[in-house]
Amino acid sequence: MNKKILIIQLRPGLGDLCMFLPRCHEIALANKNFEITLLTKENTKAKFLLKDDPYIHKIKYIDKNNTKISFFKLFKFFKSENFQNVYSYQYGPKYLKYLLISKITGVKKYYFYGIFKKKECMTQRAIIANEKWLKTKITNRVGKIYLKDNNIKHHNKFIIGIGASGDNKRWPIKNFLKLISFLNEFQNDGFILAGEPNEKKIIKLIKDSFPNIIFDSLENLNIEECLDKIKGGKIFVGNDTGFMHVCACLGIKTFCLYGDTPSEDAQYNENIVPILPLNKKYIYHDDRLMDQIKVDNVSSAISYYLNQK
Repeated sequence: MNKKILIIQLRPGLGDLCMFLPRCHEIALANKNFEITLLTKENTKAKFLLKDDPYIHKIKYIDKNNTKISFFKLFKFFKSENFQNVYSYQYGPKYLKYLLISKITGVKKYYFYGIFKKKECMTQRAIIANEKWLKTKITNRVGKIYLKDNNIKHHNKFIIGIGASGDNKRWPIKNFLKLISFLNEFQNDGFILAGEPNEKKIIKLIKDSFPNIIFDSLENLNIEECLDKIKGGKIFVGNDTGFMHVCACLGIKTFCLYGDTPSEDAQYNENIVPILPLNKKYIYHDDRLMDQIKVDNVSSAISYYLNQK
């Protein structure tokens, strides 16, 4: 396997990596005799999430400790790897340096979105690009994170996604408390609170509110420990976060609360059930409608799913 392909995906988060993962796998499957390298950002945690991925063979970070590698080091990387083709999920002109380096280092084909960025659905744009680049019709709507231990033990823990990049993107905590009380009526082995270290006060508030319920939490764990906790979970319900996307890509039914982030992004993975405020067909950035998502609507959607199982 001496022929090589580079995939460039420079959006920075766990969720971004998950949203582009099906597209990366499609490129790999269409080029089975090529070694696949992913160029991405350190904050995606790609080296941990994709360590058992059968299609992505190498991962290179464009940055280290939030500092981008130099143009010279990037050139040396391209030169040493001798890529035949490059697939870039980026617009120019900001990323034209990758096109320039590709031309200089002898890349035969460089696929990218184009020069001028447009306002569009991120996940749908990637699907359209792959259909054009790979000359195929995309029907797969499931992203997948591969784990070496294929015998995942399913458990009856509910994963509650309290984490958020800002309060405007977080469902009110009082609503989470009502939802936990409702979910506790179903057979379960407890709850997992998916949040970051800066959400310790929220996690403590929830735990103190239900002293008789067993809670695990993820705020002090690394990404590998988090994966070990959440794999095989019963369902995920919560805000649009990296954990939400990871759960969906682990095959967990995922109820995502969209009130301030693009609901169209859920289209890449059929494991995601988008829940929006009443009478809203779409949600976009800065809509600030998280408090308009009713507990009863969330409870009904989850109850319907659990009762069908």
